[in-house]
Amino acid sequence: MITFKKVGIVSLLAFVFLFSSCDNNNSKSRMPRSIGNTSEVLVVVQDESQWTGEVGKTLKKYLEADQYGLPQQESLFKLAHINQSSLSELFQKHHSLFFVDVNKKYKRVKLTKFENKWAKPQVIFKLSAPSNKAFDSAFADYSTQIIMGLNKVERERIMNVFDAASDIKVMQQFADKFKLKTVFPEGFYVAKSDAGFMWLKRDANKYNLGIIAISVPYKDTIQFTNASIASRVMLFMKNYIPGPTDGSYMSLDTTYVPPVSKPVTDFFVPYTVETRGMWRVEHDFMAGPYVAYTFINPVTKELTTLFGYVYKPNKDKRNLLRQVEALLYSTRAYNPKK
Repeated sequence: MITFKKVGIVSLLAFVFLFSSCDNNNSKSRMPRSIGNTSEVLVVVQDESQWTGEVGKTLKKYLEADQYGLPQQESLFKLAHINQSSLSELFQKHHSLFFVDVNKKYKRVKLTKFENKWAKPQVIFKLSAPSNKAFDSAFADYSTQIIMGLNKVERERIMNVFDAASDIKVMQQFADKFKLKTVFPEGFYVAKSDAGFMWLKRDANKYNLGIIAISVPYKDTIQFTNASIASRVMLFMKNYIPGPTDGSYMSLDTTYVPPVSKPVTDFFVPYTVETRGMWRVEHDFMAGPYVAYTFINPVTKELTTLFGYVYKPNKDKRNLLRQVEALLYSTRAYNPKK
């Protein structure tokens, strides 16, 4: 039996048609491209009772938790599920697979991770446990690691598209100014540039994406605090990013959806602080989600914040936010002298 939550078989087959072709390479040994919708995780259960019981509730609790900073309620991921007996070659190509493996013969819990086993990019997690209760407890312990792996493969899929359509001219402008190499796909342009500041935008028909870069001298670790990052970003926004009406300007929501920060270990700089929340326009009604990364630039030694935001009024924004997150994660040090 095959059952999907919010995701139909027709949708999956459509993605097979779009994405199952091999990479443009003469080698027949290259893996097929992975399939599946953005932010979708395919859960493989041993029987239907696992999905409808405590195991399914645990998976939904963590993987379908609300994404912080979005004006509309949207979950981190969309879960679909399939019984293991129905796992065909088609479903094996999904980009994000999670296997439930409960068997009383196991003496301990074990989390196994595979990358690019049946397709690329792909991540597969398998959590083995002696009982449903042990599975539930272990998933809570491993949830952060699992979510990081699922996010990583989402970024890789997005960058497979953006890398092929990057704007070299815009990327060079950014690299020359900040000594950072970040992928900017076609459509991005420099809206404003000044000392220690650059605002890049991509204006589409029904939405806008933006990336703001801020660089200041590094003085003390206090500059990595949530309050310091927010204050610094808001100061640059007020000075450089005007709103659509007189006296309006871009800022951050510090009351209803205040910024939240945490260190991340998988950015290109080992110590980086991620900040999420909502931006808004003072004296106007524009708003949307953002994600930002603050770190010490390994080339200039300055404190740098890369801030990515989305504007798409009255529509879901999670997948667009994933796009700007992927672009920010593409950042690498740029030192042409080496």
